[in-house]
Amino acid sequence: MHTCLVGQSKLFRAALATLLQGTPFAVVAEADTLREVPLDDLQGNGMMLLVQKPENLADFAADIQALKARGVPPWIVFMARRLNAAEIAGSFAMGGDGYLLEEISPAALIESLNLVILGEKVFPSQLVELLAEADWSGAKTNSAQTHNPLLSDRELEIVKWLVRGAPNKMIAAKTSITEATVKVHIKAILKKIGVHNRTQAAIWAMQQGFLDPESR
Repeated sequence: MHTCLVGQSKLFRAALATLLQGTPFAVVAEADTLREVPLDDLQGNGMMLLVQKPENLADFAADIQALKARGVPPWIVFMARRLNAAEIAGSFAMGGDGYLLEEISPAALIESLNLVILGEKVFPSQLVELLAEADWSGAKTNSAQTHNPLLSDRELEIVKWLVRGAPNKMIAAKTSITEATVKVHIKAILKKIGVHNRTQAAIWAMQQGFLDPESR
């Protein structure tokens, strides 16, 4: 897997390059900005861009769009110092594939990058805690959980487990239904809320104010 580090900080790039040595994501190129990524040198089976999150993420919108329009679009994962729920949602809306914190452990980083190349969106696990604690919704939270016109009561229950990151087997056990039935419900949920996978469904749910089912 070709990997390119993007960021103004040479220290950031040097640290990541050292960390990724000997992994499937060994660094083969570096650039100060997305526009300077040596695209012709990084084509092949795939390209991973690990990007130091800029002060203003919106400044990268046009560059991300251009990269994703290529015949072999790269995976783009932002590395940030601080957790910001709005920026995470914004990065995915722009076409990003992941948003991780610089404090992530080496093993967790490699696992996250492997998920990205499998088509999953990755984000910090602390995001669930942040949204649960933040006063995003107040009355909105309660109304979303009990009166959401899109989803049935059972679907709402399953969505809360998706926010927690629970696999189908756990959801089935917690809700006393079969795994096959869980799959049917999740398929229906994705269609109703207009997303493509369970990670996007979890992000949608958090934006709507849904809480972890065991956080209360």
